[in-house]
Amino acid sequence: MNAKDLIALNNEKRKQLNEHNRNYYEDMLVYIRSHLLLSEQQSEELLMELLDHLLEAQKHGKSAEDVFGKDPK
Repeated sequence: MNAKDLIALNNEKRKQLNEHNRNYYEDMLVYIRSHLLLSEQQSEELLMELLDHLLEAQKHGKSAEDVFGKDPK
């Protein structure tokens, strides 16, 4: 899957997050896209993996902080 497709899928999957987890994830997304020295493809693959972990954790009643810690960076 190319970066453009990953971005589109990420946008759709992100709608499944509750408001609190979505805000946290979007902070991570901005940080990863703008601060890490990764290619666009690598960044989008990483974001998709993080989103999948967060969605699974959310199903089990966990928050983004439970999964990733207090700081989304």
